[in-house]
Amino acid sequence: MTDVTPARRPTRLYNVSILLSSLVIGFPILVGRLVEAVLDTLNPADVDTTQDLAYLREILGFSFGSVGVLLVVIVVVLAILYRRAKTLDAIALPLLILAVQIVVGVVVLLLTGLTNR
Repeated sequence: MTDVTPARRPTRLYNVSILLSSLVIGFPILVGRLVEAVLDTLNPADVDTTQDLAYLREILGFSFGSVGVLLVVIVVVLAILYRRAKTLDAIALPLLILAVQIVVGVVVLLLTGLTNR
């Protein structure tokens, strides 16, 4: 008779790490659209908001800032998970999702740059 060890139930922190890793592309887009909507509605600098580049600096600043904050939070959560489990197997799936999200994001940016010439 063989011993079958039951599968470990994922912790909340593990689930949070997977969720955060999957938001690397979507979250900055959401933040950018929210900032755009607020600035277009309030128009604090009284610029022509019908132009495509109105408030571009602010929108990009908040979008890239949100990516930076999100990546720092992901690294902290993954470090905590790794320290608890002391094995890379504990963070393999969140790392894979994060890597795929980053690669897809970079490819989309490069292709957007090539097609908008």
